[in-house]
Amino acid sequence: MKPILIVTGSMISPKEQSFRAAIQKQILSFRASSGAWLDIQTKIQTAEQLLRLRMGLKSRRMKKAPYRRTVEEFFSKKGNFETPELTEVTLATLLNIEGLPFRVCDFSTICASKALRERLLDECPVLFISSTLLRDLSELIPLLELLRRKGNRIIVGGALTSMLHESWTRDDLVDVLAVGSGEALVPVLSNWLKGGALRAPAGGMMVEKGRTKVLFSGAPKSRNLDHYPRPNWKLAEKTHGRALPMVFYESVRGCPYRCSFCNYPYLFDDRKFRHKSALKIADDWLHYASHGVEYVTCLDSLFTMPKKRLLELCQILISEGSPLKWICYARADDLSDVETCELMREAGCIQVQIGLESGSQQQLDNMNKKCTVAQNQQALINCRRAGIVSVTTLILGFPGETEASIKETFSLLKETPPDLYYAAAFNTRFEGVPILEQKEAERFGLKTLRGGHSSIPYWRHDTMTTAEICAWQDWFTKKMAEERVALDGMLFFSGFLHYGFDQREDLLDFQRDIYLGRPIVKRVFKGLDRWAHRKLLADMERVFT
Repeated sequence: MKPILIVTGSMISPKEQSFRAAIQKQILSFRASSGAWLDIQTKIQTAEQLLRLRMGLKSRRMKKAPYRRTVEEFFSKKGNFETPELTEVTLATLLNIEGLPFRVCDFSTICASKALRERLLDECPVLFISSTLLRDLSELIPLLELLRRKGNRIIVGGALTSMLHESWTRDDLVDVLAVGSGEALVPVLSNWLKGGALRAPAGGMMVEKGRTKVLFSGAPKSRNLDHYPRPNWKLAEKTHGRALPMVFYESVRGCPYRCSFCNYPYLFDDRKFRHKSALKIADDWLHYASHGVEYVTCLDSLFTMPKKRLLELCQILISEGSPLKWICYARADDLSDVETCELMREAGCIQVQIGLESGSQQQLDNMNKKCTVAQNQQALINCRRAGIVSVTTLILGFPGETEASIKETFSLLKETPPDLYYAAAFNTRFEGVPILEQKEAERFGLKTLRGGHSSIPYWRHDTMTTAEICAWQDWFTKKMAEERVALDGMLFFSGFLHYGFDQREDLLDFQRDIYLGRPIVKRVFKGLDRWAHRKLLADMERVFT
């Protein structure tokens, strides 16, 4: 049997091998989008930041700066970009169990080289495509059109299929939409590819939408995920021909909370919170460590729940003398006592990403975060005391947001600074989340572009609109840099796996300096920003009138 081609990744990636291919993909996405100007304006601002970073690293000032050695050491380590996606490794593991050969590629690589693309599509008549890191149909559809060939079979799975299968219309591009758990779906798909009939797994179902079959895995009977096969990272090393000192890990599906902006509780076509046991996690991690893995990055929406499991895992790792360093996501209230943070650090935790979202209590309540500003602050304090690097995520523009609440968020972080932060604009592309339900939307006067064809849909509510959010995001980013509050995670992502507290002051100085000066860069991008903003205003008028 010819190999199956596994394709994963995002539309635009830090791994881009061709600037031309990246621009071409962006143009294709723009043409397929029902509203792209907010995304374009956001990318213009991002491009300015990245250009400033690149120029700063090569500047004369850098050569004489007291922080030069720290900055060069930080950016010399690119470990975050070397690890393949967990989805790729999981699919490869499952196909290997089924005895099926495979090849792997990411969207950036397969789009950059026509010769490689044609060779892979000739060698691999079946494609397993992951939509997990694709944002919407304006990204998925152009990629499918690029990869579709007469006679080949395309199976698309991942988070996007869970959100958009009900409105799917492009039956000319996809043979099977796989909705739900890959662990349940790959065996039945493998049987089909070997010549058997395509049937839904036990507890699942199959629905036909034109020529596309929508295959649902159904929900597992147990909330325990220990029976799922361990992703085979040694197989990934063999596939890629290199050692992988850092691996990704997943120990939960879903989330017990119902934050208004979040779609994690609704992924995999399942609303229950399921998780692996502490014993299973420890066994997997120690197995990886025995093969040379140094770091584990947990991709779970919430690794610190249940708390009993977290404490048990830490005790096991400590008693076994685990050499691993690990990173996870957490809620602030799970880190409200310093003893928990200290135990996590002793067990190897080096970094925690905390969903703070806002420094305004009213905004946290609007988001149904079930958390307080005081708990957010305490989590940051405890991480610092325990020696754990803190990375915070923030949402700007959520319904109820005002100038005052954005400045409250800045003041909170200035008073209790994290090490790194990500500030994202409110996004309404996640179909099915609570804030888009009619009652909640009406409560805030929220209107938005729907349909799944825009990666950052336009929105407006009683206190803010998308026409304002880019300016506030730009203000927030530059204010954080100029006042040396925390490092922008987007700029410093490549090296933060190896970030140390002793680097903090030098890196903050460097970040501040790259935002100061360079008037030509400022003028050029200000002009581009104004152009995109005018286009955005015109398109918003089209959408909302």
